[in-house]
Amino acid sequence: MEIEFLGGAQEVGRSAILVKTREAKILLDYGVQLSEPAPSFPSHVAPRDLDAVILTHAHLDHIGAAPIFMLNNNMKTYATPMTYKIGDILLRDFLKLAGYYLPYEVLEVRELIKKGVEVGYGETVKIKDAEISFIDAGHIPGSIQVWINADKTLLYTGDFTTIKTRLLKGADLAPKDVDAVIIESTYALEDHPERKSLEREFVNRVREVVEGGGRVLVPAFSVSRSQEIMCVLEAYNFNEPVYVDGMALKVLDIYLEMNEYIDGRQLLYQAAKHINRVTSNKKRRQALSEPSVIISPAGMLKGGPAIIYAEEIAEDERSAIFLVSFQLPNTPGAILLNEKRLVHGEVDIKVKANVEQYKFSSHSGRTQLHQFLKRFNSDVKIFAIHGEPEASNNLVNFCRENLGQEASSPRIGEKYVI
Repeated sequence: MEIEFLGGAQEVGRSAILVKTREAKILLDYGVQLSEPAPSFPSHVAPRDLDAVILTHAHLDHIGAAPIFMLNNNMKTYATPMTYKIGDILLRDFLKLAGYYLPYEVLEVRELIKKGVEVGYGETVKIKDAEISFIDAGHIPGSIQVWINADKTLLYTGDFTTIKTRLLKGADLAPKDVDAVIIESTYALEDHPERKSLEREFVNRVREVVEGGGRVLVPAFSVSRSQEIMCVLEAYNFNEPVYVDGMALKVLDIYLEMNEYIDGRQLLYQAAKHINRVTSNKKRRQALSEPSVIISPAGMLKGGPAIIYAEEIAEDERSAIFLVSFQLPNTPGAILLNEKRLVHGEVDIKVKANVEQYKFSSHSGRTQLHQFLKRFNSDVKIFAIHGEPEASNNLVNFCRENLGQEASSPRIGEKYVI
């Protein structure tokens, strides 16, 4: 078996891995790097050289370049129905924002969704000499780990977490007997806060602000994070007004419809009944007119309705902006957190509102990564990807020094034979 890293090696973004067995050529993910001013793509692979493309989940750093393959009508892609459904929304939105730079159009997105082969957790498909199984990754609804059994066995975790959240139960564990593991290393350098403690701290601070007459803006990713924050507030019987805006509502409706992917479906139903849906400017004014919680994309304040709310709330010392995810360096969210300035387009204002960060994460932290890797034998080959160089190298050193495993932090373009 040969593994070639086309993207996502020593970086977070544009994940793409080409796996060659004796007979089959299988591409694992084909995402984009959301860089400025234009997105960057993985190394090229000709569609005629592929037997299948497997998409682990709907985030753009894993799926954003995949519509390119629809220019070849015979290409087979595999993903869960949820990944296709959410991917359709995210890819169409991506086209609106970055269409000028993309080598595909809405027709290719439509083809990807329409012609994609749908697979379920626990299912196995045969592609030439390779048996491919799909395992729940616990990252977002519909996300998968990929197990390939051919002349050798390979596990690709994709983005995964073993931690239970209000929405998901955490990843299922793959078989331990494997020749190679390709694992994400996004948070190899840090542990996440204990989930229940983080939830309590977050809800207590939200209550303090709202009971003090303020408004709390929660900029949150449309996919999974917005809905999780709704569920956290519901679980703690938060009874003040909660407004949800933007694409988060579209995703919520898909989660309610395809609830077999949601572990906390009852809690999500209850939360969905109690929120106020923001579907107009009038509703936005209403949300801002009373002490309330407003959950709105974008999670890093790079756009979306969250900016509208942020400009209004920034001037109010009683109010707060609570960031609930990692903030990439130099994004408006990171600038807000580090400098208490709201920067967007022509806007650059000093923020008087409280600014705090609560690191809800859908990736495995250091301890989860270490525990996961301890399950495998010492003769396994480990490839640490989807992390900054320092994080990937740190995980590699842990495998070598603590577990006696052969481990590498590959570079883009490198090939390995197992």
